[in-house]
This record gives sequence, C-alpha cells and structure tokens, in this order.
Amino acid sequence: MKSGWVAFALLLLGIGAYALYSREREAAPPATQQAARSHVAAEGKVEAMPGYDIDVASGELNGKVQKILVREGEAVKAGQLIVVLENEDLQTRVKAGEEQLAAARSKLQEMKSGARPEEIRQAAAALDGAMADRDEADKQLQRYRELSRQGMVSPASLDERERTFKGAAARVDAAEQQKKLLEAGPKIETVKVYQDQVRLAQAELEYSRKLLDKTRLRSPISGTVIQRYLDDGEGITPEIPIIAIADTGRVWINAEVDETDTGRVHLGDRATVTSAAFPGKVFEGRVQQIGEYAGARRVQPSNPAVNLALKVVQVKIALADPGPLKLGMTVDVKIAPAGQRF
Repeated sequence: MKSGWVAFALLLLGIGAYALYSREREAAPPATQQAARSHVAAEGKVEAMPGYDIDVASGELNGKVQKILVREGEAVKAGQLIVVLENEDLQTRVKAGEEQLAAARSKLQEMKSGARPEEIRQAAAALDGAMADRDEADKQLQRYRELSRQGMVSPASLDERERTFKGAAARVDAAEQQKKLLEAGPKIETVKVYQDQVRLAQAELEYSRKLLDKTRLRSPISGTVIQRYLDDGEGITPEIPIIAIADTGRVWINAEVDETDTGRVHLGDRATVTSAAFPGKVFEGRVQQIGEYAGARRVQPSNPAVNLALKVVQVKIALADPGPLKLGMTVDVKIAPAGQRF
C-alpha cells in the first residue's frame, strides 16, 4: 500500500514538471527571433566629424570669383590659397593708402626735426635786414623832425616818415619772432596734430589691407576638395559657399536608430558597418555619441517593411579604419548592445 502512494506521488510530480516545461517553451521566442533581437539594426551615412567638413565662403564680401585654384578631389593643406576674388579696386585703395601714410610720416618727421640750419640762418639774415631798415627809417624820422621845427618840411611829410619808421619797427618784431620760433622747434600741440594724421592713415591702410586679404581665401583645414559650388567669374555673396573641403580621414557613421531601440544602445557598444559598394567587407567601430532627441529620418531604409513614421535618434559610430568608404555613402549598421556578440 505504501509503495502505491509513492508511485502516485511521483506520477503527480512528473505531470507538474511537464506542464511547467511546456509553458516555458510557449513563452520563449524561437531561436531565430532571439538572434534577430541580439543586435540593433539601423541605416546610416558616412559623414565627416565636426570641424572636418567646411564650406568656404567669401565672409563679408560681395563681388565675383576671379580664380578658383583647386579642383575637386585635390588635396589641400591648411592655409593654402584656394580662391581669389576680384580685388582690383581694393589693390588701388591699398596703394593709395600706402602713399598717404608715407606722406603723413614725412610731414611728421619734418615737423619733429625742427627748422634746418639754413632756415635759421635765413631768418637771422631777414632780422638783420629788418633792423637795418628800421635804423635807416629812424634816422630819416629824426631828420624830418628837425626840419619840421625849422619849418622847412610840411606836417604831411613828417607823418609819412613816422609811418615808415613804425612799419620798419613792426617788421623787426616779426623777424625776431620768426627766428625764435625756428630756434625753439615745433610746439607739442603741433606735433600731436601730425601724429594723429599718421595714426589715421595707418588705420585706414590696415583696414584696406584686411579687406584685400579677405579676397584671398585659404583652406581652414588640411583635407580634400569634395565640391566646387561656383566657377570663375560667377557672382558671390556672404551667404553663398564657394568650395567645400573635408578631411576624409576623419569620418564617422551617422546611424539612425529607431527610437524604440535607443534604450539598448550605450556609449562604447561595438558596431559593424557594411556597404553595398563593398560586398563582404565589414568595418568595425564603436558607439561614440548618442543624440539627445528623436527626429525624422534622413536616410531612406533599404528594407520596405521599416515604419517610416517612426522617429529615430542619431547615433555616431567611430570606425577603427574607414578604409574605402566615401563621404555621403549610405551604409547598414549593426550595434551589439551591452557587450553582446553578433
């Protein structure tokens, strides 16, 4: 009897275990579904890293392109002259500014140097001549005064001699002042006026040179010319780019991850990138940046079953070696979340 109860208990235990195993099998996803969920799939595009893809424009200038010195696909160095804008009027302006500055400096130097020795000698000779004229006029005046007392000359003649003497004396005073001014040199106020003229000419020339330099566009980075937007002779405005330069060695993948998958993606996660242009080739990388917001898709998915209305988050993948991948290429991305393997 006891052995019968034991057998019955074992039977119940077996039935319960089988029922639990059946429920677990029903709840578990198929092996293929588990494999599909082991990674996050996304479409992406090859982009230059920030600061390594630059549109070169004219800055604040309007005008025309005189000469584009590089071709698409040509390698350039940072600081290399790549575009020259029409600048004949600015060249003329700079030349005139240089002449004005030279003239202002010459006047200032002449003023600070004071009178030349020959000028001082001329002033002394003029003073001597004026003094001699005054002395002669004084002698004539004294003579006419004596003749006037004797009634031998008219009062009008005496007045004429007095006016002559006063004029001669005034010329002596003027000659003395001129000689003193030359010997004393320029006044501080006068020198300052000429110094201000030099500074003004320098500022105007510097501004003209800066404008002229802005007509010679140089590459801000070392890289490759990836596009020429304009040709020689075409008009420009500050808003219109002329040429695009990128460092093709500084690229990453901008992957568009469905917003529903973003919780599974973390910085440092491994990723693989493939391109239809290079069948069988896999590019390794890691998640370097995760966007802060979800937005509309920019890359058209190759899978027609993808919900285009679903928003995506931009995830940047840094590649160990971008190899032959070109800027702008569309690629397929797989991200292995939290250290999982593909």
